[in-house]
Amino acid sequence: MRLTMILASATAVLALTAGGTAIAQTAQAENTPWIEMETTSVSLGLGGQSGEGVLRLPNLGTNCAYAFKVDGFGAGIKVGVSHARATGPIAGMTRVADLSGDYGATEGNVTLLAGAGGISMKNRRNNVTMNLKSETTGLDLGFGAQGMTIKMPDQVVNAPRAYIVEFGFNKTWVNQDSRAVLDQITRAWKCRYANIWLFGHTDSVGKEDTNIELSAKRSSAVRDYLVGAGIVPTRVYTQAKGEDPQITRTADQVRLRTNRAVVVVVQE
Repeated sequence: MRLTMILASATAVLALTAGGTAIAQTAQAENTPWIEMETTSVSLGLGGQSGEGVLRLPNLGTNCAYAFKVDGFGAGIKVGVSHARATGPIAGMTRVADLSGDYGATEGNVTLLAGAGGISMKNRRNNVTMNLKSETTGLDLGFGAQGMTIKMPDQVVNAPRAYIVEFGFNKTWVNQDSRAVLDQITRAWKCRYANIWLFGHTDSVGKEDTNIELSAKRSSAVRDYLVGAGIVPTRVYTQAKGEDPQITRTADQVRLRTNRAVVVVVQE
């Protein structure tokens, strides 16, 4: 019940900004999702090889990686091979599960690799595309008409979408109890496609403009901690609320710890 009023306010803010606050995926390599996959097979037929890969998401946070299975990689190869490797950037993802699916060449040519050649492929069930480049030289490697299939394990999220980080009177730093909450947020949401909103609040003691500044410092302290824990800064937003609205309604000039807080709302 404590969060009902605050979440209603937060929902209104998120609705107004939903169109403009999608996670930015810049053209810079360090902020671009990419995959690497490797297959091994004793004998290779038209069905291609099976193997494993890793989806890396530096656009979300540090050390964000998900393993997956791949089938049909190298279908149509004309020479025997026991090992093949390819890497490349990914575009069009809005959640980790989007990687799963059947992929085909985006153009009529299904030949993938000749030496260090490459090809663009698209997931047939969504808008995810990838530009793969051979890391295995000297191979006339290609995808057959069926393309390839990527299987990503189900990513079940049972974590809360809202949290409260409380502060002492006139305090703006993150204490030990608060760090435990923020560590929980980091574990649950650092490597997922979600924005994190931080709404700073105060109790009713003091002047309104002073409380706005105080709530801004509190939300900034929480943001600094989350960014320091590895979450990409462009995913974390702050908004100073001051004493209006209060998390728990009180009379003026009342000290109440539950009102001295930052409300954390996760927006998927």
